[in-house]
Amino acid sequence: MKLNKIELLLGSLLSMIGCSDGKTMPEGQLVSLQYSTNACMAENEYEGSLERDSTGSFVVRSMLEYYGPMYEKRIDSAAVEHFKEIIKEEKMYLYKSSYQPSMEVLDGWGWSFRAKFSDGKSIISGGSNASPKGNGLSRICAYMQELAKDGTLVENTDSLSEE
Repeated sequence: MKLNKIELLLGSLLSMIGCSDGKTMPEGQLVSLQYSTNACMAENEYEGSLERDSTGSFVVRSMLEYYGPMYEKRIDSAAVEHFKEIIKEEKMYLYKSSYQPSMEVLDGWGWSFRAKFSDGKSIISGGSNASPKGNGLSRICAYMQELAKDGTLVENTDSLSEE
């Protein structure tokens, strides 16, 4: 009986300091990443992704400016690891699944983020008119844009809007 009270007390103490929430940094390698933002318009304001192509190489795809064309570039394992470092440094693995404002907003913006790891774990989060604290999302976006800036144009949104 005393053991159960001690376990209960220890469990309560750990939950108060946040050690038993189950959210830890995934240990596997990063295998894919997607981040997008949107505003009132139908298409995404920003899109970026990291995926493996058919040859097994990693490719980053990113808009270099909001509502701009998409560029892509093959990247090395060090660049992939840097994305994981950002996730760890910014504690993005602690993100809630959904962020919403406390008051109703009829017009606004939204975002979504997803990272998959080789150990089967994923970080899936998104929001509407609210976001997590920190700079994780902006750092992910900026790094995608930095990598893709000397990449290949794969989609030109200007030619689509002229039709």
